[in-house]
Amino acid sequence: MSDARTTPAALLAEPPLRALLRLAAPTTAVMSVAALQQVLSTYFVSHLGSVAIAAVSLVLPITLILTTMVGGGIGSGISSAVARALGAGRVHEARQIAEHGFALTLGLAVLFTGGALLFERPLFSAMGGSGEVLEVALSVAQIVFAGLGVGFFVGTCDSILRGSGNVRLPAICSTLSLLSQMALTPVLMFGLGWGIRGAPAAVIFGQLIGVVPRLPHLFGARAAVRSRLWPRALHGASLAAILSVGVPASLGTLINYFGVIALTAVMARYGTAELAAYGLGSRFDFVLMTICYGTGVAVLTLVGMATGAGRPQLARAYARRAAATLVTVIALPTALLFLWPWLWLGLFTDDPAILAAGSRYFRIVGLTYPLTGISISVAFAFQGLGRALMPMLVSLLRMTVVVSGAILLAGYFGAGIGAVFTLVTATTAVSSTLLLTAFLRYRPSAVAARQGPESAPTR
Repeated sequence: MSDARTTPAALLAEPPLRALLRLAAPTTAVMSVAALQQVLSTYFVSHLGSVAIAAVSLVLPITLILTTMVGGGIGSGISSAVARALGAGRVHEARQIAEHGFALTLGLAVLFTGGALLFERPLFSAMGGSGEVLEVALSVAQIVFAGLGVGFFVGTCDSILRGSGNVRLPAICSTLSLLSQMALTPVLMFGLGWGIRGAPAAVIFGQLIGVVPRLPHLFGARAAVRSRLWPRALHGASLAAILSVGVPASLGTLINYFGVIALTAVMARYGTAELAAYGLGSRFDFVLMTICYGTGVAVLTLVGMATGAGRPQLARAYARRAAATLVTVIALPTALLFLWPWLWLGLFTDDPAILAAGSRYFRIVGLTYPLTGISISVAFAFQGLGRALMPMLVSLLRMTVVVSGAILLAGYFGAGIGAVFTLVTATTAVSSTLLLTAFLRYRPSAVAARQGPESAPTR
């Protein structure tokens, strides 16, 4: 699976757009398969009725929080630290970072699984779940939370591989996993009679199938960053290299999905149809952002390598081209759903109330999708620089305004659902502008680019 064109020196020597597309293409392709898997999973769940859709709408934000805090948070810290170390030619340091990454995510798996299983009922109740919807959500969540460790391990493997410039292997293995999930979902749900619990079970089984081909390229002789599952000794410098990016990125993820949870609770006050419509809209948001993730990972890796090599201007060039690429990609689905929202909504329901609320979502919130693409590229570029605090602060500001405003609009002023959607749109536009402005004004020196937590002495 090795490719001489994806070594740090070779990637940094290529024109920025070509290098970006080389790394983005495999991950974007597999993320497109992941998006299809999400659509099929939602389609199968929709056959169980509006209660099942509403129940999954309660579980989905929590699932996204826990998985993306590792993949998009700590995983970004691992990828960024590995890329910066390899960009500076410090292979031994990259190996230590990988080992500390496994140790860190194992601890998080134990912590999150135990906490989620203990507090799932009060959490879903606080989100607006009650009666049959709550009970169905709990049955789904038990399967999801029990399998977190598998997903965390897979995410850590891929973060190490992508940080080293190997995006092809994670894409191939993830595709195998996703195809397995697609095949297993209807079999478990309907063939074996597992019902809604079959959907998350299929995800876990698919991940187990896909992890096997990854192992030789992480722990065998062919591994570019050959690591162990646990470091011989824990070093503060390696943990700091991961956490300096991973903690702000994880907090940013937590803030964003806390907003999704809070808005889910607000939507529950409008009724089951509005909650289901918001769940379908949020699912499309996740599908779209999943596709954008490939470009985000590419810009993180390239910016990290350029930063480690002391070439900040090249890092800025990667970020600019990533933003332009995502805006171009997102423009088409934005226009299609503005004009014909039923193209998405009609896949899952023909309920007039859900269709009406969902159409308003795409014709208001959907307008900001291109701006969200810019935010994604800039946020990943900041992570590649090793400076993930700014995206987190912008997310905190946005979600504070959205959540407090939505609660006031729905609870105090009695405003309709369209007012809440308009608030989400306005805050997304402002936060994207703030984040882009901060990045354009950031001027790291070549000396500063070489310094950071990962430059501390290692053993």
